[in-house]
Amino acid sequence: MTITLPMGLLAALLLVALLGGCAPEAVLRGTVCDMGGEALPGVAVSVEGGDVSVITSALGLYSLHCPRGRVRLDFVKTGYTPSAVTVENAQGTVAMDKVKLWALPPTEGVFLLEHMRFKELDHPRPNRYHVEKGDPVLGTPVMPKTESMAPFGGPDAVEGAPRLIASKLPPYDAHLTRVRQVRASSQPPAPPAAAGAAAAAPVVYSEKVWVADKDIPLTQHPLDEPDRLLIELVPSAMLEPGTYAVHWGGFEGLASLEPRVFLFRVPDPAATAEQKESEPALSPEDEKREQEREKKHQEIRKDVEKETGEGLG
Repeated sequence: MTITLPMGLLAALLLVALLGGCAPEAVLRGTVCDMGGEALPGVAVSVEGGDVSVITSALGLYSLHCPRGRVRLDFVKTGYTPSAVTVENAQGTVAMDKVKLWALPPTEGVFLLEHMRFKELDHPRPNRYHVEKGDPVLGTPVMPKTESMAPFGGPDAVEGAPRLIASKLPPYDAHLTRVRQVRASSQPPAPPAAAGAAAAAPVVYSEKVWVADKDIPLTQHPLDEPDRLLIELVPSAMLEPGTYAVHWGGFEGLASLEPRVFLFRVPDPAATAEQKESEPALSPEDEKREQEREKKHQEIRKDVEKETGEGLG
């Protein structure tokens, strides 16, 4: 038995079937760039809770279809901080704000960011030392190799000045401390000799170590939310020439968060220029001897570290 439906009813049923199989969509279009503002290709852009995903083009562009309404986009690329953007009411074609992903340093630690390149700071663990007079102090003999290219810090930092970045470290309770050098020993001073007894051999304070001198207020600013893998550490005032340490209580003996200190120098441009003019260049032989002497010094330090079980940097 064949049932023939009126043409009008057939067309209406067909239209309902078509509409039922096609949910309304929105189109989200935008650009992803790196920390220097350059287009970033190869970023995976996906809708949270769905299977919709695209990859940014060589120009960092993406175009993604998604359901209408509230939508969250996740941006992921290996070696970069992840990011997420929420659109409260997606409908039609939406031009998205530019998304920035920060490159991650190769390791955790504190870095100076200059010209979009990370310079890792030396990161020894402070040890207890004894000075000739006074209480024991925490310090390190490690001479920082990393220098800033220009003074930085403060609310009026010049454009292109270095930035202090902590990677994968606690996003709170960071300290910035100016340090100074003192002569110290890992052994306490000998007690005074008793009357009539031979005087004890004096302790030789031959090691120069960096100890805390002055704390500088510091503001911590996360560069990526909500992961907080990168934290910018902003000094409250421009740093004067000198040697500094970033730490999480390392100079106070508080090792619950991060036991190391991260050292860097802010050179005096005038002094540096005078030093370069006054100091003759080392000959290849002298330079080789200096390198061997430093290597020998580091080997001795490692042997002491193994014996004591404490890191000397």
